[in-house]
Amino acid sequence: GREVWEGRAIYQVLTDRFALGEKAGDDTCGDNLRKYCGGSFLGIEENLDYISNMGFDAIWISPVVENSDDGYHGYWAKNLSKINPNFGSENELISLVDAAHSRNMTIMLDVVVNHMAPYIDNIQSYWPFNSPSHYHDCSPCPRTCDIGNFTEKIVLQHCRLAGLPDLNQENEFVGNTLISTYSALFSRIKIDGIRMDTVPEVPNSYWRRFKSEAASDLFIIGEVSNGDVNFLKEYGSELDSVLSYPMFYAMRDVFQHKKPMNLLTRTIESYRQVFPDKYNVLGNFVDNHDNARFLNGLDDRKALEASVVFSFLSDGIPIVYYGTEQYFSGGGDPLCREKLWKSDYDTSTRMYSLLRTMNTLRKHAELWKAKMTVLANSTNLFVFQKGHVVVAVTNSGEGGDTVSSEVSPVPFVRGEVVCDVFSKECLRVDEQGRLEINLENGQSKVYVPKAMWNDVARMNTENFA
Repeated sequence: GREVWEGRAIYQVLTDRFALGEKAGDDTCGDNLRKYCGGSFLGIEENLDYISNMGFDAIWISPVVENSDDGYHGYWAKNLSKINPNFGSENELISLVDAAHSRNMTIMLDVVVNHMAPYIDNIQSYWPFNSPSHYHDCSPCPRTCDIGNFTEKIVLQHCRLAGLPDLNQENEFVGNTLISTYSALFSRIKIDGIRMDTVPEVPNSYWRRFKSEAASDLFIIGEVSNGDVNFLKEYGSELDSVLSYPMFYAMRDVFQHKKPMNLLTRTIESYRQVFPDKYNVLGNFVDNHDNARFLNGLDDRKALEASVVFSFLSDGIPIVYYGTEQYFSGGGDPLCREKLWKSDYDTSTRMYSLLRTMNTLRKHAELWKAKMTVLANSTNLFVFQKGHVVVAVTNSGEGGDTVSSEVSPVPFVRGEVVCDVFSKECLRVDEQGRLEINLENGQSKVYVPKAMWNDVARMNTENFA
């Protein structure tokens, strides 16, 4: 449930692109990222250290059922009763889940109940939905039968997403079989949470049923790919949480396109209004598999770091897409789905160590229990407090102007020495209770009391030696 997940930090992998695995074989796709490249369950299991040494204690993996040809991403289901043999066997999947659990890591499984593999002419070979009656017809749809207007509910829930046959959950056989098949799968492989694909495309009444009958004890975070907070509320209301798309767009505007940083405040305020009981479990992300990477739109590592620091330490559950720690910069799908083995799993990058430090701090200070308070926001400075932690970021980027501000009130006592967990720079809160913040060259700072800073430094050394 929710209490397990609010303190977790999630590392998102595409199973096919994360790791080949010693026993699994070679790279199978060369430069063609639209094909299977050879990543596997074994590959993830063999490289759990790489993930846990960054401090992550949850992993989101691709959908696992058998897919049609070239369904390397997992979203083109062909046979719901089988595990995708390109990723490995069901026993290998169970072994991965067990290995993660033995390290106190949880597994979030990506699940699709909206559609099957392309195209409608192929359905007779699919299991178990092999009849046209299992799918929506095209009666309310445009000529192509594809969703054209994503705001019109009947079109959104009846027509096809990019040509994918659209399952009719109101058909008794379809609705019941999705629940029984997935419920059995979840209990066999013992997953801990679900990332639910294409949420607005399926009626809320079905999500209510799926949650109670197939996943009552599992945390479900839904994909509602829209920048409007009210749209998220309308379509994500039956699930435990949704991915934080409005903040994703706000962060791109602020950190990539240099729009005023108070856009962040606006999104925070609307979340609190619309999701008073959920804003702390929304899934925060800077990059994912469906969008060009941050560095593709702006080649500025300091700006990326600022976005990641803000996303990671603000209210919500942090989700980091594999390769961010290697400063990957791929464009739109499939270019943002790079092979991680090309990086040689380098653990010496600056981002790898920033993520480790933030994971250590977030856990040690139990930051998810504190509500963020904005202390300062201007066109190029954003400062917030969470518990006894003060986070300062700028969108001025690499080579940008130095940004300075005297911030008060801060959650420290007058005269107290506080230190930045990244740069190890310490300073004293002045007698008026103000903290003088200077961010040079686009840097991000996270100030904590000196004793906490010592704890974090010690834990970073001990836990990841």
